[in-house]
Amino acid sequence: EEAGRKYARSLARLVQLGFIDRDQEQLLAQPPKIVHADSPRLAPHFVDAIVARNPGSHGTVRTTLDLDLQTAIERLARSHLSALNRHDITQAAVVVIENATGAIRAMVGSENYALSQINGAMQPRSCGSTLKPFVYLDAIDKRLLTAGSLLPDTPDAIRDEYADYDPQNYNRHYLGPVRLREALACSLNVPAVFTLSRLGARPAFYQLQKWGFDFPQGLADYGAGFVLGNAETRLVDLAAAYAGLARGGTAMRAKFLAAEHQPIVRIASTEATAIITDILCDNEARQRSFGTRSALAFEQRIAAKTGTSSGFRDTWTVGFDREHTVAVWAGNFDGRPMHDTFAVRAATPLWAAVMRELLRRDHPLDPPVENERLVRRQICKATGLLPSHQSPARLSELFLVGTEPRENSANYFASDGKLLLPDAYSRWCASRDNTIGAHVRSDFHIISPPPNAHYQIDPVLPASQQMVELTAALAGDVRWFVNGEQISARQDARFFWQLIPGEWHVRAVSHFRTAEETITVE
Repeated sequence: EEAGRKYARSLARLVQLGFIDRDQEQLLAQPPKIVHADSPRLAPHFVDAIVARNPGSHGTVRTTLDLDLQTAIERLARSHLSALNRHDITQAAVVVIENATGAIRAMVGSENYALSQINGAMQPRSCGSTLKPFVYLDAIDKRLLTAGSLLPDTPDAIRDEYADYDPQNYNRHYLGPVRLREALACSLNVPAVFTLSRLGARPAFYQLQKWGFDFPQGLADYGAGFVLGNAETRLVDLAAAYAGLARGGTAMRAKFLAAEHQPIVRIASTEATAIITDILCDNEARQRSFGTRSALAFEQRIAAKTGTSSGFRDTWTVGFDREHTVAVWAGNFDGRPMHDTFAVRAATPLWAAVMRELLRRDHPLDPPVENERLVRRQICKATGLLPSHQSPARLSELFLVGTEPRENSANYFASDGKLLLPDAYSRWCASRDNTIGAHVRSDFHIISPPPNAHYQIDPVLPASQQMVELTAALAGDVRWFVNGEQISARQDARFFWQLIPGEWHVRAVSHFRTAEETITVE
């Protein structure tokens, strides 16, 4: 209103001074309507990122963006998100990097810039399992492990190293002995932490930083959980790191401007990187977690890795063909969880759509080629060792020269053809997860309770919550007796018995074999 009054006074003053007459005053009586006609902004999140990286700069610059690709991916992102509303997913971000140059060819920061100027490609988020390939790569390159190494996927495999850490797989089941190739392809958690224990958490954390990951906090804040994704990273940095895998093990920051120079640093050997890339392309190796027909599966050789943060707050998929790396994040900017949605259902379909768009011009990855530093060998599928007549199946595996298996697998099978494992697998062998009927090498014995165990009843806790686990080192039928009375209603190698004050003689019986322990309860 005040502006209107000032406008009317200004018109009257113009008449008074003779600049306009009364007729013109009447024509101008209504204030003109202000129409905002801003020119449409192209790739606004990308432009904002350039301005933020170059404060105070002026003039014209040439960016790395491919505008046609950018437009196509913006369309794919909008279409993808409309299909994910039922999972309470409102946002997605995409980065496409040219492998050879590190140039950003496309960047989508959100579903709609007009509604949200937050750039999801530049915001640190919990990265899920996307760091695992770099940890395994480090272990292979240092010759601590091979793609055929047998790793433990058991609930107690890392308790000696990380007593207060209890990582679990997404389905709460454990596969027991698993080759590194399958552990990475299936994104199993315990083998990744076990590998971290072999490397050392601090050296492994620093190695990740060499790849360009700028974590907001230090190792002391994350602990061993950084390998499973409690550390935050930016989508653009994740894409740049995976582009380094596509280049054969060299790190380079992402480039926003055509004239920008980023140094290239070799972090891992070409041969070790080729092994990890081959695993990321292996759809058969990932089938126990993802099946054979997930959105990760391509007829061509395309590397891919997913990640889902704890609480279902962030989902990721990143991978590459010969020319480009594509990284996708999907979730909510306010951090609220999605409806029990894993990456393969949230971020992966958009990633696959972008990758197929690129494959109209791009090429799939070439298979690894043997040379004086990289060889293929036939191994036993169950043990990762040299095949024997008892091996249930054989397969071809890649090795750095000098790390090939030398031991025959024959000693790892019992007379009945079942797998024989070290005592470290005792609890797993006694669990329902042992679907392969594996045995431990040692004689039949009681694992829990330990010899001469002493327990005290807590007067506060309900009696139903005070139980001791009875576990025997055998994957078969076990009957449990306490002071001569059979207490297990079913034949199982694992049982829970409620604590009662007194001295108790615990006996496990299986196929005429007996093991005994004595415990005291106060």
